[in-house]
Amino acid sequence: MKALVVYFSRTGHTRNLAHSIAGALGADVDEITERKSRLGILGYLRSGREAWLKRRADVFPSGIDPSAYDVVVVGTPIWNMSLSSPARAYLADHAKALHSVAFFCTMGGSGSARVFRQMQDACGKEPIATLARTERQLTSSDLSEAVKTFASHLRDKVDTTTPHAVHG
Repeated sequence: MKALVVYFSRTGHTRNLAHSIAGALGADVDEITERKSRLGILGYLRSGREAWLKRRADVFPSGIDPSAYDVVVVGTPIWNMSLSSPARAYLADHAKALHSVAFFCTMGGSGSARVFRQMQDACGKEPIATLARTERQLTSSDLSEAVKTFASHLRDKVDTTTPHAVHG
C-alpha cells in the first residue's frame, strides 16, 4: 500500500499525530502550508471564524501529487467545532485526485463526527478509516496503540477495497 499523510497544524498537535501515523504506515508526509500566519490571538480568532463560516484558506500548492497514492490520510485540527480552513482547501483542491481517503483530527474536546462529515463533503469521498484524538489523549500512554490500530485497519481496508493497491 502506498500512502500519503497530509495535514495542517497550527499548534503542533496535529503535526505530531501525522508523523506518528506516517511512521506506522511507512507513508510519505505532506504539510499543508498557507500564505498567512495564524500565530497569536488574532490568528486563533481568525481560525475559528473561518472554520465556522466554512471558508477556504489561501494555501500554497502541494509539491506532492496525491493521485500517485493508494490512500491519502488527511489530518486537521478542529476549530470551533468545524474543519480547519486549510484542510478544507486541500480536500477541495485535490478531490478528483484522491483514490481513497482516511481522516484524522485533533481537538480540545469534541466535534470529530461533524468534522469527518465536513471532510467527506469537501472531497466527495467516504473515509475508509478515521481517528480522533483529544489533546489529553495525545499525551496518554495508549496513543501508540490507537495509531497502530488505525494503521492496521487502514491497511486491511485498502487491501480489500482498492483495486489499484500495491500488494507485496
